[in-house]
Amino acid sequence: MRNRGFRSGTFRNIFWSYTAILIIPIIVFSVLNGQRSIQEEKQRLHEKHASDAKRIADIVDVKLNELKNLGKVLSGESWVKKLMQNTNVYDDEFDLLKMLEIRNSLENDVNSLGILSFGTVIFPEKQQVLSSWGSHNENEFFSSIAVFDEDMKRMIQSSFSEQQYFKIMPPATVKLWGSNKRVIPVLQSLEVVNHPRAVLVLFVDSAYFSDYMRRFGSVEPKDILISTNGSPIYKQTQKLRDGQHEDGRSYKLVLHSQASDLEFKISYDEKSLIGISNLFTSLLAILISIAVGTCSAFLLAKVSYRPLGALLKKLYGAERYGENKSSLTKGSEYHYIEKSFDRLLHENRNLQQSMRDYESAAKSNQFLRLLKGYFTDDQQMNGLKKFGIGYTEEMYYCTMLISLNAIRDFSDFETIRKIEMMTIVIAEKVISRYRLDYELFEVTNADKAMIMSSDIPFGNDGLLEQIASGIAEEIERTCGFHPDVFCGPVEKGLVGISKSYYAANESLQYTLFAREHLQIVHVREESSYAGVDYYYPTDWEVQLINNLKIGNLDTSMQILHEISAENGKRQLPEASSVKLVTLLMETMLRVLHELNHDTSLYAKQFEARSGAGSTEEMWSYVFEVGTLICERSRYSNTSSAVAIGGQLLVYVNENYTSADISLKQLAELFKMSMSSVSKIFKEVSGINFYDYVCRLRMEMAKELLREKKCGMDDIARQVGYHNLYSFKRAFTRYEGIKPDKYVDLA
Repeated sequence: MRNRGFRSGTFRNIFWSYTAILIIPIIVFSVLNGQRSIQEEKQRLHEKHASDAKRIADIVDVKLNELKNLGKVLSGESWVKKLMQNTNVYDDEFDLLKMLEIRNSLENDVNSLGILSFGTVIFPEKQQVLSSWGSHNENEFFSSIAVFDEDMKRMIQSSFSEQQYFKIMPPATVKLWGSNKRVIPVLQSLEVVNHPRAVLVLFVDSAYFSDYMRRFGSVEPKDILISTNGSPIYKQTQKLRDGQHEDGRSYKLVLHSQASDLEFKISYDEKSLIGISNLFTSLLAILISIAVGTCSAFLLAKVSYRPLGALLKKLYGAERYGENKSSLTKGSEYHYIEKSFDRLLHENRNLQQSMRDYESAAKSNQFLRLLKGYFTDDQQMNGLKKFGIGYTEEMYYCTMLISLNAIRDFSDFETIRKIEMMTIVIAEKVISRYRLDYELFEVTNADKAMIMSSDIPFGNDGLLEQIASGIAEEIERTCGFHPDVFCGPVEKGLVGISKSYYAANESLQYTLFAREHLQIVHVREESSYAGVDYYYPTDWEVQLINNLKIGNLDTSMQILHEISAENGKRQLPEASSVKLVTLLMETMLRVLHELNHDTSLYAKQFEARSGAGSTEEMWSYVFEVGTLICERSRYSNTSSAVAIGGQLLVYVNENYTSADISLKQLAELFKMSMSSVSKIFKEVSGINFYDYVCRLRMEMAKELLREKKCGMDDIARQVGYHNLYSFKRAFTRYEGIKPDKYVDLA
């Protein structure tokens, strides 16, 4: 037998296959899991950076909102409202102390914000600037106190006459009291009109703002750029630590201020070693998974190889005569199985072909039995149904014979085979025109015989002659010779097939005889066949003898009636009728002699009736003798049959509830053939075995159903059925209703 384990090439292939199937998904899953971890880490880091950037923008917005609130507070101050009036009505109210108070208040407000260098309230119509240093003329203030370059000065002054809700201007350098500073001008109109009369101008100190961003911002961003309308107002770049190199990989987050038109561009480093902290754990998990997968692959290979090994063992043990045993070598298991299955398939095909040949031969045999006139019984009808022959006694039949005797050279088998094939094709082509069912098969006294059948009468309008001539002409045109085609009359019933066949055969045999022995073929009455005009086929005579011997009265009488009826239709001369009845009587006397009965009395009585010259009395006596022979045959078998039949009945009555009871069991028990058991049982009981058993079972089942104490499954088992389905089917067939409905009616 085979080597086991890793010594088997097939086992190794299975093992490596399972290993690949298990390990590859583990590796792929681990890689995907690592990739997912990296993506999740990136996402988490991105969310962290986004939150940090949002916090930076929020702290700037907080400070901007404080600036806005200052403007709102000042716009509500009474002194602002009075000073923006373009009249001198309130000039007396603003004395030195009042102005000093206003300046101190403005200075405190500016200083409280922490990022402003200074702040002013400008009254454009008056060209007056109010600051913590006092009240000055606009030109004087921007020329001597807070000095900007001309472009910035014009930009700031031009903005005073326009409505400015909250405008942040680009950073500029201002010379304040002789010292240079970088400031960010912020304008806010204190009056919501097109030409405001008071404007709050705050100057954010860039140094203060940078310090504010360093204290309240974040150290994580690589770069922070705050701009307004494309002009940067603040930029922060993270310094590299000692030994740290710029890798250049970063990404930028862009946010917009909620309090102004500022834009925040915040850059963060894109870390390349995200997830390295979990790398060792992931590698360890992969190694453990690979080890577990390898062990699982080995176990699966063992389990998978077990049925293969069992199959190899069976195939190796079933190898006949040691053939091909040497082919079972290392690594060749599948090849060996393939060869074994090829051999089995070849044997199966041969077996199937043998079965088809058998069925074809059996079917042809059934047709030959019909041609010879085998009279119907249960076994005959079952044989017809078994092979799909749907003939019944109510149908009409006609037999046609096709002879290829016109071919002189029978040595060329290939040509003969082609002609036979063409004959089959032509017959199907011609018959299909007339919508008749047909069966074509081979017979001994002609090449082909065809039985045509129909549920209605046919052939009275020259149809048969058209079919015969059509087949002959097609064969002549295709194959180059004219065949002999003869058909008998249309007859009703299965026995009619035989009648039609013998009529066609008479015509065929006469033609062949005339062709061989007569130079000029005259009418049929001039031939040597003219004297044989009665109908008494040899096959029918054999069947009559066999049925008389076994005492089969019904079939014997049927054969005699069919012979009488057929010859009556022929209107035979008196001499032919006497000869026919005499032949029948001779058959009866031979049967009596073989049964060891004295025949002298019957011969004398028949001679007396023959001498009287009455054909009817002769026929009557033949029927009488036939009945007597059957009764004597049955009586001679009665004693032993009754004894065995009684034993069969007793056994069946006691064991009919057994699911295993059958004709086969009875045949084995009583050491008889199944057909003998069936025949004796039917003679004793009057019905066949299975109907008798079914009757007993159904009576018991009806009684149990009426009691309603058991379930349907229990009743089926109690009366002898393996399953509920078989019981229901038998009950419905026997009673005509389903058992469930019977219970309801009961």
